[in-house]
Amino acid sequence: TPHQTLLAARETARRQGVKYVYVGNVDDQRHQSTYCPACNQVVIERNWYELGQYHLQGNRCGHCGHEIAGRFADRPGDWGRKRQPIRISQFALPVVSLSTKAPAPSEQPTAAAPSALAASTNQPNSATANQPTAKDNHMTTSTATATTSPNALANLTPAQETAIHRAACELMAAQINRRSIHVPDHDLSGSANLMVMGAFVTAKRRGRLRACCGSLGQPMTVAQAIKQAARRTATEDSRMPPISATELKHLDVDVTLLFNFQPVTQRGEDRIRAVEIGRHGLQIRRDNAAGLLLPSVAIEHELDSEAFLQMVCRKAGLPTTAWRDDRTQLVTFEGRMFGHGFDPHWTQPKDFTAKPLLKPEEVATLGPHCQANIAALLSGATPSYYVPNCGDGKVSGVVLSLFDASGGQPEHLIQFAMRPGVPMQSTLFALCEAAARTLRGRNVSAADVTAGKFAVEVTLLMDPTMNGTVAEPDLRGVESRDRALFVVDNNRSCWVFDPSKSPDDVLAAATAGAQVMNTESAAVFSCLTQSTRSAITIENVPRPVVGNDARPAAVAGTFYPGDAAELNRMLDDLLGSDQPAKESWPAVMTPHAGLIYSGRLAADVLKRVEIPETVIVIGPKHTRLGVEWAVAPHRVWKFPTGELAADPELAARLVAKIPGLTLDAAAHQQEHAIEVELPILHRLAPHAKVVGIAIGGGNWERCQQFARGLAEVIRELPRPPLLVISSDMNHFARDDENRRLDEIALAAFETLDPRTLLDTVTKNAISMCGVLPATIVLETLRELGQLGRSQRVGYATSADVTGDKSRVVGYAGMLVG
Repeated sequence: TPHQTLLAARETARRQGVKYVYVGNVDDQRHQSTYCPACNQVVIERNWYELGQYHLQGNRCGHCGHEIAGRFADRPGDWGRKRQPIRISQFALPVVSLSTKAPAPSEQPTAAAPSALAASTNQPNSATANQPTAKDNHMTTSTATATTSPNALANLTPAQETAIHRAACELMAAQINRRSIHVPDHDLSGSANLMVMGAFVTAKRRGRLRACCGSLGQPMTVAQAIKQAARRTATEDSRMPPISATELKHLDVDVTLLFNFQPVTQRGEDRIRAVEIGRHGLQIRRDNAAGLLLPSVAIEHELDSEAFLQMVCRKAGLPTTAWRDDRTQLVTFEGRMFGHGFDPHWTQPKDFTAKPLLKPEEVATLGPHCQANIAALLSGATPSYYVPNCGDGKVSGVVLSLFDASGGQPEHLIQFAMRPGVPMQSTLFALCEAAARTLRGRNVSAADVTAGKFAVEVTLLMDPTMNGTVAEPDLRGVESRDRALFVVDNNRSCWVFDPSKSPDDVLAAATAGAQVMNTESAAVFSCLTQSTRSAITIENVPRPVVGNDARPAAVAGTFYPGDAAELNRMLDDLLGSDQPAKESWPAVMTPHAGLIYSGRLAADVLKRVEIPETVIVIGPKHTRLGVEWAVAPHRVWKFPTGELAADPELAARLVAKIPGLTLDAAAHQQEHAIEVELPILHRLAPHAKVVGIAIGGGNWERCQQFARGLAEVIRELPRPPLLVISSDMNHFARDDENRRLDEIALAAFETLDPRTLLDTVTKNAISMCGVLPATIVLETLRELGQLGRSQRVGYATSADVTGDKSRVVGYAGMLVG
């Protein structure tokens, strides 16, 4: 089951009132942990079978005292990951000293390492035993008996580099097509038996990573290292679909030979001087976290030594300052990198191409078979579990489409997985069952299906390829006659298969269907396609929901008390008795965590400003519900202590002026970023009208468009509104690291340059959830000529309340105008 499906199921359960919901069988520490339903803080942190934070006092939350269902020990257990199958080699740092004896040809070096932009994670070091692999009887190695000098690797001849590169390309091609290997120079111009500590093969398509895998950790010959790395890069990079035969000649292939592994013995800040950019790659390990970056990564990203150390920490999932810690093991290594275009001497065999699963006459039987099966399921008759006289095999996706003869919107039921794929026949039957349930819910009978009131069509998707982004597509090798294009932008996607159109026109249609908001990040894929329909478009985009006039409280009882009297007491405490003189500011920034954590700072900000009759709160969108940019369409906001009026007329004007902004209740259904601000606003300005806007993805250009539209609307208002940026700061680093990162972000905020803020937060990987709302508001004020000063009201982290500094969230209060 795809990870996103599990997350969606968890979200559904939470909406139905289930308090303790978990996502399992995936690496997702956040959603495997137990949260207090009252304060939404972690009470039991789980990483598979291993426990981390444990904030329970008996059966009560250690943060707020709320009762947690269950019976618990006084301290966490230490069962750990004992029942997890593991490869010990995955947890071993490489052997630093070079052996004087090469491994025998039968030995398979098995240590693998994860990497950032250069290496696959969670991969075994060699193909599994039952996986088909290419025969390699044309490329042999002999046992070397002497250590290779690093100079020999650093000074490979052009002929040796060419031979190694050609061998890597041939190995990739053979693995993809499951053919025997033909390496013209099996001795690799005398380099086959040079000793290395590993190798990586990196495939890119027009500069974008397509796949990269490798092996390292013990001495091996160049020939052995290249065999493992090239085969795995071809088909085993779990982050991406296997490389298709249609892609090979469009790839750039680089080989990196690894040598001279050295542990970093320096401590603290001195470790910076141990890393030489352009020479060293990095491997990091602490506890069960590990990461690796090849030397080329620092050059490609123009990093200095400290930034390189921070990046390898992020790759390992560690705080960016973990490299300073003596408990963290660091190893530098060197790499000899060469390659580029796919072997120009390689000749593609005539049969070296992706082949459709079924014959045309088999495809033609799928629709009628499914129609009969759905009718049988609706009537209670026995269905056919297998399409007779039809092949079977693994495909990337199966789509069963129901087309209403009366002209309604088609219903598409989809099972899709680029890796490892799905079995065609059994998946098709499962989709027939789902279609029958869907039609039964609409009171459609078996007779209606048999009579043809619904046309049933089937589409098979195979051989996925990666084709860049919408901004920079690479459609080489894409033929519209047999391939569909798939565009994905965040939670929106669209498939288009139309043999009558050119690939460029198909891409344009898929881009429009996916409602792409960010062309730079919207990914383009293609799939070999067989369909019972001559052309088909499959859109998967959120549809705006009108909703009710009143937006009910969604997080009362979790982010703040659900009882009115209790909430009033909390507000009394947060606002205090002192009433500072009101100041005129066009915009503020307030945090939106649970009021127990950030409410005091939010109150300190809002009670200092004049609150006009209209307030526009712009916050991040934390859920996948609804459209990407959504303004709440409601007429009133409800919460335990009362209600605040909304302004649907102003909301409609904003939609008319701001490209991409939509009236949508679904996006606000479970969103807390706006709701958490409302009780304080209500206490301070009970007659104010509040317009709430939730912002999902975006980039600088789209923020500018939003700001121009917002500024235009504000100019037309009789009195300007108060703009409220709802944002927390960095999330889930140690307290000292969180404060360091937040200071970087706040310093950028205080430059009053919205582009600088966005670029700084992005470059430093600061998880400031409201950076886009902040960018939009700053740019809006600049459009209005009101961006001249800022004032920091305060800063805090969750540790100030909990005392736990191991994993915190930062909060800042700002006045700006």
